[in-house]
Amino acid sequence: MGLMTKFMPDVLENTSVNDKVNYLVKLTQLLAISAIIAGIIGMLISNFSIRALNENALEPLGHLRLIKESYEQKVLVTAQNIAHGEVTDYAQAYTTLNSEKAKIVTEWNAYKNGHLTEAETALLPDTEKYFNLSLRSLDNLILLVKEKKLMDVIAWTTDDAPYTIIELTPLLNKLMQVQILNAQNIYSTTQIQFFAILALVILISIAGAIYVAKMVKRVVSDITHPFGELLSQSKALANQKFDEPFVWKRTDEIGQVGKSFELSRQALHHSFQLIQDNNKELEQINTLVRSSINYASRIQRSFLPEPDMLDRFTDDAFVIWKPKDVIGGDCYWIDKTDKGFFVAIIDCTGHGVPGALMTFVVISILDRLLSQQRHLDDPAALLSQMNRLVKETLGQYDETSESNDGMDGAFCYVDLENKQLTFAGANTPLLYVEDNHMHHVKPDKHSIGYVHSNLDLTFTNQTLKLKEGMRFYLTTDGIIDQIGGSKRIAFGKKRLMEIIFDNHQKPMHEQQAIILEKYNHYKGDESQRDDNTMIAFQI
Repeated sequence: MGLMTKFMPDVLENTSVNDKVNYLVKLTQLLAISAIIAGIIGMLISNFSIRALNENALEPLGHLRLIKESYEQKVLVTAQNIAHGEVTDYAQAYTTLNSEKAKIVTEWNAYKNGHLTEAETALLPDTEKYFNLSLRSLDNLILLVKEKKLMDVIAWTTDDAPYTIIELTPLLNKLMQVQILNAQNIYSTTQIQFFAILALVILISIAGAIYVAKMVKRVVSDITHPFGELLSQSKALANQKFDEPFVWKRTDEIGQVGKSFELSRQALHHSFQLIQDNNKELEQINTLVRSSINYASRIQRSFLPEPDMLDRFTDDAFVIWKPKDVIGGDCYWIDKTDKGFFVAIIDCTGHGVPGALMTFVVISILDRLLSQQRHLDDPAALLSQMNRLVKETLGQYDETSESNDGMDGAFCYVDLENKQLTFAGANTPLLYVEDNHMHHVKPDKHSIGYVHSNLDLTFTNQTLKLKEGMRFYLTTDGIIDQIGGSKRIAFGKKRLMEIIFDNHQKPMHEQQAIILEKYNHYKGDESQRDDNTMIAFQI
């Protein structure tokens, strides 16, 4: 009875919260010690299970994940950056690729030499086959980078790399799924062991809790009641009722917390007023910005020719101009001449506001060139002049330039009198259908206006004899580069050419609807990656 009396709550009447809490801590220490002993036993058992889980499942899973990340986030991204002209230091790129190859080989060897299940052993031959193919492809890329063969690197990123990685990835995923299932099995065993230990701890805890419960109830009630008041007042703060003051008469720690709540209420009341004022100001700024961008869109559209302008010169035509944002970095131009007409499609650096500003620069330069010379039968010369004027306008001569912007595009002059079409392109091809055959006219592999673009860059004219019924198509890379489909890869030039050829005999407005429908279906829930512009016409 003496021990029971010593631990009765009556000895803590009229004491501070700190004393009450210390009382409960001492009281539960005996219970905690016994529970700790059981917990240590459980930890030892769980440790063995976790080590088995790590060695048999998590470590192999990590090797496979690092191989995938290295291919998809390092190798492919490095190659794409080179292809897009974003990498000029080939030596650094070569070092990076070699480093990634070494990492891939190391991780693969570590995986093969680790603990493999029967399911993994069965999958290993096919996986190793495609792994070796991917290594040969990577060796080819490293050699191309070492020799600075930019065009071959570009071909690698569009032709070789996606298919090689696509073949390897599902096999790696299957191996990873096997490891995940293995981890789940080990984890299930660990759970059984854990719950057995937990049951032991609970039994020990219940025995002590029966004794502790009566003592805790009286102490806790003295603490929880004022906390109920604090909760009620905190809800008032959460509901933004900052004008209801907190009144506290207690002098212990809870009373001090209550007084701190009152100080916080006053500070929050003042801050909330400031936030409301700032929100109103931000809302006004946001409305102004949206209004400005919408107005900029109308200005940009006013700079472009009317989409139906081509109908005046051709038997049938369509124009697609769909910026990624409200305004964009794609533009086009149509101009009539004495003998025919001139049409251009242009993809400027970036999209959104920066891209739109670049289109104004390009359109103004093009308009100036066309107004100075009406002999438009030399699109290659126009592209060369555009290159020089863009570089001069933006001051982009060397690496010290503040900007590095430019454009790709395709210029076509259609001479209806002499029945011929002259094409010149800067990284933008011409597609056409003649006599029920699809043709692809390759452009010059040069971009216009960038720092690395030669000031005296020359382009090549390519001339085609016109026949009745020929259909011509110009497009920027927005549709082609759109990610989508079940495999989340690019729409691709091949797919676009197939859609055009399958529907080329239909009226142009129907072709436009079909192309957009196929594009939107392929894109699915993916966001639009770039501005989309396409022009088509029939002779």
